[in-house]
Amino acid sequence: MELVFTTVAVIGGMTFSLAVAILVEELIFGKVLCAFFAPRAPQPKAAVQR
Repeated sequence: MELVFTTVAVIGGMTFSLAVAILVEELIFGKVLCAFFAPRAPQPKAAVQR
């Protein structure tokens, strides 16, 4: 039974650590990645003169 408690505590701690790491990464790099993946404004097409 002690092994079960230890396993649950280890898995819970690792999951919490991963969640905090992802949150910090999003806070730091979220704006940088958003700039790369944001949809670009459509370029105005030149009018064809006939």
